[in-house]
Amino acid sequence: MPVLVHKYGGTSVGTVERIRAVADRVLAAQRTGHHMVVVVSAMGQYTDDLLELARQITTEPNQRELDMLLTAGERISMALLALALQDRGARAISFTGSQTGILTDERHGRARVTEIRPHRVREALNKGAIVIVAGFQGVSREREVTTLGRGGSDTTAVALAATLGARCEIYTDVDGVFSADPRLVPEARRLARIGYDVMSLLAHAGAQVLHARCVDLAAKYKVPLEVKSSFHEGEGTMITDPAALEGPAVRAIALERQAVLALLEGTDCAPGAEGSVLEALSALDVPVDALALDSGRGRVRLAWILSEADASAFEAAWAATAPPAGRWQLTLERGRSLVTLAGHDLAGDADVALAASRVLSRSEIPVLGARVTPLSVSFLVPSERANDAMRRLHTEMIEKAGSGTPAR
Repeated sequence: MPVLVHKYGGTSVGTVERIRAVADRVLAAQRTGHHMVVVVSAMGQYTDDLLELARQITTEPNQRELDMLLTAGERISMALLALALQDRGARAISFTGSQTGILTDERHGRARVTEIRPHRVREALNKGAIVIVAGFQGVSREREVTTLGRGGSDTTAVALAATLGARCEIYTDVDGVFSADPRLVPEARRLARIGYDVMSLLAHAGAQVLHARCVDLAAKYKVPLEVKSSFHEGEGTMITDPAALEGPAVRAIALERQAVLALLEGTDCAPGAEGSVLEALSALDVPVDALALDSGRGRVRLAWILSEADASAFEAAWAATAPPAGRWQLTLERGRSLVTLAGHDLAGDADVALAASRVLSRSEIPVLGARVTPLSVSFLVPSERANDAMRRLHTEMIEKAGSGTPAR
C-alpha cells in the first residue's frame, strides 16, 4: 500500500478531545488503503511552557539541556495519540526522533536533517501498524538529542515523506494557505494551489502556515504537499510545481512583523574585508536576507534584514566573537515590519513595484526600504503601520486586480 504522512500541529492535539479526533481522522485515512505515518507537535503551548520553566531556572539555559527539555512535549503527544489509536482497536506504535532514525548535524536548537534511516518505521508499517513520530527532533552522530527549530515538526513530516516516497498532508487550525493572514485581512482568499517557489517565499517572509524549511525540502524532493484544517472537512491548499504563467501575478502577501534592519559598518578595513565579514556571519549561522554590500576606500558597510529572534541571537554571538580586522560597529534598527508581495515575474515588469509603492504613498505609509526579486516585492515599513499596509496592498494588488495584474 502507498504511504501517507499526516502532520498535526499543537492546536490540533491541544486537548484529549482533539487527540481523539485526530485518531479518528487517521483511521479514516488508513481505511482508504494507506500505510499511515503521523508526525505530531507538542500539545498547545506546551513548548512555550517548558521554555518558561527553563527561564525560571536560569536566564541563559544550556542549549543541549534545552533540547533535552523541549523534546519532551512531542513525546507526550505521540504516546497519547498511540494510546488513543490502540483504544480504538488499531495497531499503533510511537517513536522518538532518534528511534525513527532521523540524523541531524550538531547545532542544538536549529539542527538540520542530514539523513533518515527509517528501518523501524518500515518494519512497523509492514506489520500493519500506524507509526506515530515525535516531530521537531532528531539525534546527531554523537548521539546527542537535537531540535530542528520552532516549527520543525513540518520539516520532520516532509523529510519522512521524501524518504518513504509518500504524500504529505499538514493539518493545522486554518483551512489552507490564504492570500493574506485572514485575521488581519478578512477579505483574504484561500488559494486552491500554489507553487513551491511562492510558498517558500511566503514562509521565509513571515507567513505562519508552514515552516519555510519544510517547503524547500518538499520542492527539492517533489513531495506532494497539502495544507488542510484538522477542525473540519474541506478543501485545503495543494503545494506543487508552479503553473505556467506569463506576465506578473501577485498571489499573496506575507508579513514579518518584527523585522530588524542590521547594519554592520567597518572602517580602516583592508581590501577583501567584506569576505572575512561574510565568513564570520556564516560561522555564526546568521540568516542573511536582502543583503546589501558597500565597500571601498577602507570602508565596508553591510545591511540585511533579520527576525527579532535571529537579531537577538546574532547580537550576542557577534559580541562574543573576534571580528575581522578593522573597527566595526553593529547597529540593529528595530520597530520595523517587512511586507512582502509574492507571485510570479514580479521583477519582469516595473509596474508591480510602482503600483505597490503608490498604494503606500497614497496611504501615507513611510517606506524605509524596498527590494524586488522575480518572486517578490518587499517594503520595510514602520511596525505601527504594518497592518494598514497589508490591508491596503491586498485590496489594490489582489482584490481589485482580480487576475493578478497590478492595479495602477
